[in-house]
Amino acid sequence: MFDLSSFLENIPRPAVMGIVNASGESFSERGRSSADSALARALAHLDCGADILDIGGESTRPGAKETAEELELNRVLPVLRNLRKVHPETVLSVDTRHGRVAQAALQNGVQIINDVSMLRKSPEIADLVAQYGAALILSHSRGTPENMQAPEYCSYPDGVAETVAVELAAAKEKALKAGVRQENIMLDPGFGFAKNADQCWELLENLEKISPLSNLMIGVSRKSFLGALTGENDPVRRSGETLAVELLMAAKGVGVIRTHGVRELHNALLVLSKLQSGEGGKK
Repeated sequence: MFDLSSFLENIPRPAVMGIVNASGESFSERGRSSADSALARALAHLDCGADILDIGGESTRPGAKETAEELELNRVLPVLRNLRKVHPETVLSVDTRHGRVAQAALQNGVQIINDVSMLRKSPEIADLVAQYGAALILSHSRGTPENMQAPEYCSYPDGVAETVAVELAAAKEKALKAGVRQENIMLDPGFGFAKNADQCWELLENLEKISPLSNLMIGVSRKSFLGALTGENDPVRRSGETLAVELLMAAKGVGVIRTHGVRELHNALLVLSKLQSGEGGKK
């Protein structure tokens, strides 16, 4: 039985979730996200201070086509099993929309399922998470990765934060009814998922309308709305933009920050903590 709330309470800062893409189709890693190299990247994240690893075998970038479950399993399971051998205590999350993948992950000791479809693709994920006493991250999205940037999915006449709050609350209610414990549910506003750049900035300014910030996971790492502001077209070169937003979110008290740049964020959080303590000028 995993207790996400208690786990986060024992970390005196936002938990750092390291992204481990095993799909080979990452929008932001220049093709370096293969399953063959995923274990090495996961271990490097742990060495750099990651508190959680989030492993994914399907690209959900805008325009991506669905990955067959068997292929997703073949990408993810070897990474999970090898990590469990060398770091059995590590808190692991699997980023998936598919019930079969979620079940296999839970059977292999994963503590968190990160569902970017908000239970729309595979509602049974909530039942599986409840059955295994695991935690569930619900990420706001609409449509599918292939069509989510279509105008009808990016329409928020009542306000983007207000609408995201309502739609996430409905997904959370489904999870609760399935038996997932309140303390084991975390919400992700879904930056870049069925949202244009302006909507992402609006969302950042109004996160308090969605949930207490301590119950939010924020994932802005290398995303296109940052590049739209600075003119940086190469996602790998958006580390400065990413870190600026991540530190603001940390200062505001979000619970988890999902990132590619684990070392940079971990070290920046140490500096931020020092500054916030009032001891930055002491020797």
